[in-house]
Amino acid sequence: MPIPTDVTEPITPEPALPPDQQEKLRELTTQSWNLELVISGAALFAILQLPELLDQFFDYIRYNFTSQTSGMQALILSLAYSMIKATCYVLFLAFLTNFVMRAFWVGLVGLLAVYPTGVHYDRIPFTTPYAQKKMADELGSLDRYILRLDQRCNIVFAVAFLFVLILVLVASFYLIILGIHSVLRPLIPAEAWLYVKIGAGVLFGLFMLTSIVLSLPQVRAHPVGVVVHYRFTSISRLLSWGLYKPFAFITNTFYSHLPYKKIMWALGVMMVVFLVLIMVEFTADLSRMDRRVSTLNRRHLYTARVDSLYLNPVAYDNQRAEADYVDAAAIQADVIREPYIRLFIAYPKALDTLLTRLSARPDWSDTLPRTERYRLFANWSSQQTNRLMRISVNDSLYATPDLLFTKRGPQEQRGWQTVLVPGNLKTGRNNLRIAIQPDSLAKAEELVTIPFWYVPEN
Repeated sequence: MPIPTDVTEPITPEPALPPDQQEKLRELTTQSWNLELVISGAALFAILQLPELLDQFFDYIRYNFTSQTSGMQALILSLAYSMIKATCYVLFLAFLTNFVMRAFWVGLVGLLAVYPTGVHYDRIPFTTPYAQKKMADELGSLDRYILRLDQRCNIVFAVAFLFVLILVLVASFYLIILGIHSVLRPLIPAEAWLYVKIGAGVLFGLFMLTSIVLSLPQVRAHPVGVVVHYRFTSISRLLSWGLYKPFAFITNTFYSHLPYKKIMWALGVMMVVFLVLIMVEFTADLSRMDRRVSTLNRRHLYTARVDSLYLNPVAYDNQRAEADYVDAAAIQADVIREPYIRLFIAYPKALDTLLTRLSARPDWSDTLPRTERYRLFANWSSQQTNRLMRISVNDSLYATPDLLFTKRGPQEQRGWQTVLVPGNLKTGRNNLRIAIQPDSLAKAEELVTIPFWYVPEN
């Protein structure tokens, strides 16, 4: 690519369309309003379904693929998830605004068809001539207002599709982050993962430093700097997943027709509103994922941090919705009348990190048949599970809980199930405690404590 010698020379646009194509384009633009109504209505219906689908998708990923539920990894995934949902809400408002404005525009067009001369301000009753003149100067003619409203509807519709493109890009980056943390992370040793993070941080730092340097006016004023700056910014095309051209046409049209100060003011307002919406949505998502989090609605004498003092509805089959996941463990009800406890212990991907560290998989001979290796692994897994799990009712410990593998509910949540027949149940409140302990000398890793009431049948 030759280096330009004069970067201030005028830019020659593409040749204009032939007259027949220009006429066809005008017909399309004048008839686009009906398509806008259809698209906006369909988009509103689709976006209303997205938050619930996103909740189900995120729950599935969190229980089956996320190997860490705390720290920076969980924070990044939660922020990305909240950003997608916040974008959905903004998108809904944008399409709703366009739908309402365009419907109002259709009503005005129909009104103009009935009264082609528009508004006669001098005929308006119950007003003075002075007020009639002021209204005429302030409101103008009906046909001009219809034209301005049509232009604003088109702008709102274009902005709505900007948010659609942003949503697709954010969702794509979310999937990339999810793939790195959930798929690649378990395959890379901890020592190598440290160097991967350092390398990624260095590359990101170099990228940001290069971006700052190439944005300096002195660099952009130099002929070589102009070319390097353009090539560097072209890297963003690789991150746009084929959406660069539609995104560029919409944004560049706004940039080339609006004053610089107005653009910066609009971007600033949109960023502030969007960040506030993301933080509100992030707080709401934390409350949904952990029912004990209550940052916006505290009580002086209320706490949910101690399991034995908190009734978690998800821990009881008779209170949990059928499609909900079990957080740690669940029993049949908060009030048990039977002399047994039907216990389900969830096995999320995050728990697998701990169990892998506590129980190394043995190496069987490769000469064994595959079915025999499967049988040996199943027996060994069952032995390890029953060895590591410590289940106690009140102060009695179950040495052999006889846990069996199972999948539960419409989500087919993986876990273990057993039926306990404790002999120390007392009428009234009892506690079921579940912990992981590799041996009697090691410190137990408590999973959950479930309080319940035993009221035997007469």
